[in-house]
Amino acid sequence: MSDRAKALINLAEKKNKVPSIADIFHFKYNLNKLLCLALSSKLRSARLNINALEAKNTEHNCIEVTASEYEAYAAIQFCTDLYVESMRDISQIIHPYRQGNQEQTEDNAMLQMNTTLSNIEQVIEECEIKDRYQLFRKSQNQLSDVIAVIPLWHNLVADELENFALDEPTKEWFTNFLLPLTYWEQALKKTKYAPQRDFIKQQITLCNAFEDLIKEGLSDCEYKKIKEKAIYLASKFQRASSQVEGRNGFLSQINHNQKGFDKKRLEVMTVIHNFDTRGIDDKTPAQRLFGHKLSFESLFEFIIKNIDDLPRPRKRKVSL
Repeated sequence: MSDRAKALINLAEKKNKVPSIADIFHFKYNLNKLLCLALSSKLRSARLNINALEAKNTEHNCIEVTASEYEAYAAIQFCTDLYVESMRDISQIIHPYRQGNQEQTEDNAMLQMNTTLSNIEQVIEECEIKDRYQLFRKSQNQLSDVIAVIPLWHNLVADELENFALDEPTKEWFTNFLLPLTYWEQALKKTKYAPQRDFIKQQITLCNAFEDLIKEGLSDCEYKKIKEKAIYLASKFQRASSQVEGRNGFLSQINHNQKGFDKKRLEVMTVIHNFDTRGIDDKTPAQRLFGHKLSFESLFEFIIKNIDDLPRPRKRKVSL
């Protein structure tokens, strides 16, 4: 997954022979960069214009605010609301499930995303926003790469379940209830935005309606094993490269504030990120990358075992 840098795409597709997925964060970022400030500025100017005319009308009782000025403000407000709604819809479409446990398909996601982008294009045209850097076209060109993560993940789930010994009733319960529920539970932990949290909570409620009694026939050990598999699969659906964006953003701020940092500090930050920071699954990036192939000792315990004696304080020269 990348922000569509050509070098990364070529590395993934040609050398490593793996599919390349567009990052939804950068997909939305282009649209926000184009519309957010432009709509806010137009809305503020229209509101200030109306306020100024109303103030003059109060003072001199001769200047009237025409209906066209109110209509212009209402039109910009409508476009702003449509823009906000469209950006929210984009986040809600790029999920592997819809309406609780119903599988999201590539065709359905493409149809919904095209409708959303049409609404955004309508906002651009009606508000006469100049797209100097072709940001809208850039997002349009990434559309199929953004949606590609959905069928890719469903194929991964199908492959994993073939190697996971489950009888048909349990497999059906896992596919139709436990996995969708686990996915939405993990998604809820990742967002703090209230509208998105409300949307995800609705999906969890819909999933709970499909719970059956199959769980009662499983032992605690079996249920724990199946639940761990659901958490593992849910974590593999990645919509954004945020696992490294946070580190890169932090390092860029250090670089900006302190005018650079030495090579040794960069190496230390890389080790801390790879072997000490933990995600919602309580695993470090190194553990998620290598899985069960390699095991890593706790970074703190490793440092304690390998730390040398601390140097003695420098002796000051005593002037005689």
